[in-house]
Amino acid sequence: MTVRTLAAAAVLLATPALGLAASEGGKPADPLTPNLVNSVVTLVVFLGLLAILYRFAWGPIMKGLAAREQAQYQALEEARTAREEAAAMRAQLQAEMAKATDQVRALLDEARRDADALKASEREAGARDAAAERERAKREIDAARDAALKDIYDQAVRLAALMSEKALRRTVSAEDHRRLLDESIAELKDAASKA
Repeated sequence: MTVRTLAAAAVLLATPALGLAASEGGKPADPLTPNLVNSVVTLVVFLGLLAILYRFAWGPIMKGLAAREQAQYQALEEARTAREEAAAMRAQLQAEMAKATDQVRALLDEARRDADALKASEREAGARDAAAERERAKREIDAARDAALKDIYDQAVRLAALMSEKALRRTVSAEDHRRLLDESIAELKDAASKA
């Protein structure tokens, strides 16, 4: 390729010398005056330059332009592919976001249901505890009432024994008083049930 380049440069440098040789008497020729030699030399130089340019310049230029055009088409195709991939990814991300939103909504609903169930179970446990506490208190009250009634009964027996002793002026045993008191209570219950 360097030999061809040197040959082209030699032709270009020799062209002015041919033009001077064609001039008359060493004087430069008037470029506007028609001269057959100048016309032929100019035509030969032009055709030589055209051949050299066709061989060494236009081929690489055309190849470069074709490569550039191919690169542009390839870039357009890559951009189209990238745009399609981006659209597909955007659709996939939107689908995943919708799925995640649905999952979050489902988790929140489940948490709400669990909280309601826990609240209801706590309420039931509280009601059971309160009922158990009421039952315990009722048993304690019943036990305290029974103890108080027994104490009152014992006091009543002693008081009745004391009163009957004073009334009879003799000693009546506690067993006698208890029997009398039981009979009196039984009579009171009969009278209360008949009324």
